Amino acid sequence: MDYLECIEFDQFDLVENINKQGAFISIYSAIWMEGPRWSVDEEAEVWNRKGPIKVALKRLDNSQNMSQEFINQLFRYYKCLQNGALADCFGITKDPTSCYMFVLRYYKNENLYSYLDESIGVLCWRDIIDMLRSISTGLNVIHEHNLVHGHLHGGNVLVESKANSIDAKISDTGLHGPVNKQISSKHIYGVIPFVAPEVFD
Repeated sequence: MDYLECIEFDQFDLVENINKQGAFISIYSAIWMEGPRWSVDEEAEVWNRKGPIKVALKRLDNSQNMSQEFINQLFRYYKCLQNGALADCFGITKDPTSCYMFVLRYYKNENLYSYLDESIGVLCWRDIIDMLRSISTGLNVIHEHNLVHGHLHGGNVLVESKANSIDAKISDTGLHGPVNKQISSKHIYGVIPFVAPEVFD
């Protein structure tokens, strides 16, 4: 998709906090009644939609007053958000507290950590290669735009097991640090085991 759709919050039903909370985000599941744009009915001049579908809502906590720096950061990463090699992002919405939320495809196996727990660490080589290829492709897209992910770890790799393959997509591209404050080089953001060691010097 080459666009982000602005979606009214009342389009979502059965919104449920799925208790996955990061430092600056909260994650919900929901049913999007209309669903994403799928194709154009040229005769009626309207979009055909693929709904209802289950989606993930990634809430940017304290985003009622987003800093200009964070808005600029989102703008730089916009093209990455739209690339098929990364987690599908359908658009944005605003919850009743006026916090912004990204509307993402719901990956039934959640993230890489959850998937490895479910599979008890037993994976065939085909599955490992599928996941590594998907993750490498996503990183390549980010780097082709002269950007870095900034917060890559297993919780930001979304996984869905299919009949003959495993789909692993990078999410949260560019979403690191607080949304309502200036990001300071004096502060450490991210999951400690995945932060570059030189940051701690």
